[in-house]
Amino acid sequence: MSRNARRVSWLHGVAALLASACAPAPAPPVPALAPLAVPAPAPGCDRILVIEVAKRERRLRARCESGGVIEMPVALGRRSQGDKRGVGDSRTPEGHYRISGPARLSRFHRFIPIDYPSMADAATARAEGRLSEADYRRIAAAHGLAEPPPADTALGGYLGLHGEGKKWRGDSRFLDWTHGCIGLADADIDFIAARSSVGTPVVIVP
Repeated sequence: MSRNARRVSWLHGVAALLASACAPAPAPPVPALAPLAVPAPAPGCDRILVIEVAKRERRLRARCESGGVIEMPVALGRRSQGDKRGVGDSRTPEGHYRISGPARLSRFHRFIPIDYPSMADAATARAEGRLSEADYRRIAAAHGLAEPPPADTALGGYLGLHGEGKKWRGDSRFLDWTHGCIGLADADIDFIAARSSVGTPVVIVP
């Protein structure tokens, strides 16, 4: 294979991987996050215990340690109906997840990763022949170490919650525009980032 052909092949591979994600691949740690633009609609919500997303309602409910529940509108994957089955299908997954890393700056203002694919996602895909045994073991190993699962399998990855940024500002109330992530207004993602932590459960239902 010529040098140019190898370069084209490599570029195609990189493009395919990035197409599977709502956010860019993990970057080196950012020294300091931008100040959180935290609104104040929820006095007493110092800590979020569980984040619930109802896809049909297009609503996120943050259940606070104080007992309060904060609701926010969300945008979903462009193919909003149905569970995510694989890389590039633009669907938001359904199931039980956890925040898998700290919030970081992104082109969508701020990104909070979740540990998709879950072990349940991987087990179902393996049983249906959509995931190899080797990749299943890689996903299982990552979960066993409480590390983010690999994003380069047939199931895709790099999913989570993020803001809108300049391009999609204001659209999440009316439009499903992501590639599978959960999109919120920038102020809402800042609110969640300030009150959640690595390990916070994220439950996504149809």
